[in-house]
This record gives sequence, C-alpha cells and structure tokens, in this order.
Amino acid sequence: MQETIKSLLDACASLAGTTPWAAIAVAVAAVLFALKKGIKSQPLPKASPLKGPGKWAWIAVIVLWVVVMLNYFDRQLLAVLNTSITSGEGGIAMDQAQFGMVTSAFLIVYAALSPVGGYLADRYSRKFIILCSLVVWSFVTWMTGKAESYEELLVWRGAMGISEAFYIPAALALISDYHRGSTRSMATGIHMSGIYAGQMLAGCGALMAGAPYNLGWRLTFETFGFIGVAYAIVVIFFLHDPGKDTVPAADDAEDAPAAEEAATEAKADAPAQDFGIGQVLKSLFTGRAMAMLLVMYACAGFANWFLMGWYPRLLQDMFHISEAQAGPTATLWINIAKYAAVLLAAVVADRWYLRNKNARAYVPGICFCVAGPCVIIAMLPALGVPLGLGLVATVALVSMQGIAQGSLDATLMPVLRSQIDERFSATGYGLLNLTSVAAGAVISTLGGVLKDNNVDLGIPLSLAGVLMVICGAFFFFLPKAK
Repeated sequence: MQETIKSLLDACASLAGTTPWAAIAVAVAAVLFALKKGIKSQPLPKASPLKGPGKWAWIAVIVLWVVVMLNYFDRQLLAVLNTSITSGEGGIAMDQAQFGMVTSAFLIVYAALSPVGGYLADRYSRKFIILCSLVVWSFVTWMTGKAESYEELLVWRGAMGISEAFYIPAALALISDYHRGSTRSMATGIHMSGIYAGQMLAGCGALMAGAPYNLGWRLTFETFGFIGVAYAIVVIFFLHDPGKDTVPAADDAEDAPAAEEAATEAKADAPAQDFGIGQVLKSLFTGRAMAMLLVMYACAGFANWFLMGWYPRLLQDMFHISEAQAGPTATLWINIAKYAAVLLAAVVADRWYLRNKNARAYVPGICFCVAGPCVIIAMLPALGVPLGLGLVATVALVSMQGIAQGSLDATLMPVLRSQIDERFSATGYGLLNLTSVAAGAVISTLGGVLKDNNVDLGIPLSLAGVLMVICGAFFFFLPKAK
C-alpha cells in the first residue's frame, strides 16, 4: 500500500511543473461552459417535496466534498509543517510572530472578500464561482512551494484567501438550493465532513514531506497544486447548478401542504441578481437574527482558528514531543471528533426539525455549552492550576471543541436560511465568514506574538473556551425559525 501511494505521489510530483498551464486551460474551459449554460443566477425551479432532491443533488455533495477536502488540506498543512518551513531544509527564516502573520495574511484576505464572494455567488452561476476558486487555489498552492522569501510566502498565502473566500459561500448555497427539506442538514454535514478529512490528511503532511515519502515541504505543496487543477476537470463535467433538468419537478397533484412548504423554502420568485447590494444588506439585517449570528460565529471562530494554526505547536510545548508526533496527534483526534459530529448532528437536527423548527439551532447550542468548559479544563495548567493532565486526557478534552464545531458546520447554513431571505444565503454566509475569519486572524497573530514572548499558548485557548460558552448560549435566544 505504501509503495502504491509513493508511486502515485511521485507521478503527480513529476507533473507538478505543468500546473500553471493546466490552470489556464481549465480557466478557459470554465468560461466557455459558463457562457454556454448562462453565467447569471436563475430562479430556482419548483421542486417536488415528495420525490426527494434527486441524484444530481447528491452528486453535487460528492463532487464538492473533494474540493473542500483539498481546501482544508492546504490550510492545515502550513501549521503541520511549521518547523520544516521556518527552520528545516529549504526553509524560510522567520520567527513565530512572522509565521503567525503568514497565517493571518490568508485569514485577513479571506475575511475581507468572503462577503464579496457570497454576493457574486448569489448573482452569478455558483458552479462558475466554484470553478474559478478551484483554479486559483491550485495555482496558489503550487506557488507556495516556490516561495523563496518570507515576503513571497506572505503574498501567496494572502492570495489563497481570494480563492477560498469565493468557495464556501457558493458551495453551501448550491447544496442547500438542491436540498430544500429534511435532507438539508445531512447534505451540508456530509459536505463539511470533507473539511475534517482534509485536516486529517494534512496531519500526515509531515510524513509526505519527510520519511517515508521524502517529497520535502516545497514539492508537497506543488504536488497538491497539480492535483487540484486536475480535479477541476471533474467539476466541469459533474457539477451543475440546479435547473429543470437536475431538480425533480413538482406535480400539481402532489400533497398541497408539502408543496406549499417547498415553495416557501425556495423563495425563488425573482433571482438575486435583480437586487442591489444595499437592498440585500437591508433584507439581511431586518430583525436581530443576522447580528446575533455574526457575534456567535465570531466567538466560535476564536477557538477553531487558534487550534488550526497553533494546536500542533501547543502540544509540542506542553508535552515536549516532536513535530512528527505532534502534527498527527493535533489533527487526527480533533478531526475525527468533528467528522463524527458533523454527520451525527446532521441526522439529529434533521429528525428533530420535523418536530421542532428550532432544532437546528438547539443542537450546536447544546454542544458548545458542553465543549467550552472542557477546553478550559484542559488548559488549566497554563493558568497555573496544578492539574496533572497527560497528553491523552488533554487531547480528549480539547477534542470536544471538534464535536461543537462539527455540529455548527452541519447546521449553520440551514439555521441561516431559516432566518433570512434564502435568495441572499451566499451573501449572508460570506458575512458570517468575515466575522469568524477576522477573529481567527486576530488570534493567529496573537498566538505568534505570545509565543515569541514566552507566554503559554494555553492562555488564549482558555479565553476561546469562554467564548464558546457564550456562542452556545446565544443559539437559544435566536428568533423562532421561519
């Protein structure tokens, strides 16, 4: 098995040099397909509430699962290879504050452009936006391996934020366009489970860069850049925007109450392109729900982004273990927790939703109220409390954050769409990303500054645990779902 994987990686690595030309070719193909099918957003077709979402709805989930997996592989790989990039062979000399700034550069651009990406995904073909994102992601991942200085690495990681700001709002909006009823949380959860698969795969990045595969950190990035642009061909042929040929049509003879509920879910009497940004924002911020969701998602983001950027290094410092041991330990168990939670929470939320329309908000609310105290307990030694927790207990307690985050990822878009006009769901999700990622940029930079000043990384994580409890409590005070 190991020899097979090595052969595949070597084959992709040998083709990595063609990535820029392949990216141009795929970009041209994406434009041609978009012009043929129509580049502007269209009203959603009237779906049958009795026939289910249809095969193309689930094909979209599968195709996008791989895309989001690649996205998060790249994000997490940078943290896993911290030591190799900053002081290893072929590394780039920088202190930990500068390394934190590299992470923050991505987050700042990602945060700033997320609402823009969401707004464009509401106005134009979601498939076209996703394809553009994947092509940019592939080229920038390849260029990350080519960076020769701190400044170049900073620029390319910032450019990665352009790609990913356009992906998540468009992908989640497209999936929930297809899944308008009791499969919405499950479809969202399956897609978001790709995030954790990517993070777990990145945990093995130290093995790819070093023994036994020995690609080096640079060639590891270049190889996955090529893999991304090759996968874009699959996206061109197998991902479709919802249309009459991909959504099971409603029948006038169907159950009237069910048909009425499906029509309410769709809200497709006019496409989002008919509205200006001022009208969209006015609609989103009518009532208190959107403002509350922004605060909640920012509170959740502090813990999530800190762990993504600094958890491997925190375990190295707390338990004096190597990068090769800390990387897989930090990424594997918390992402297993997220993976299980995103699927289980989706099932629970969808079934509970049939009896209580607020269930999709209550599920993450409960999980965050439980997980926050667990994270605080795990970090008590950093606060001076003489609690003799070992590596296993610490990892288990911190992994509760994974359960909370998984439940949130499965339900956030469904909760958002229950509170706003669904035509503007990608814009709304982009605004949520703005607050979450901005919080992540702050805490990622703070982690590097604290590390350089010999302050225990457990202190900011303890604060993040408190914010998790606040996030959980807010879920119970959202307005009743529409």
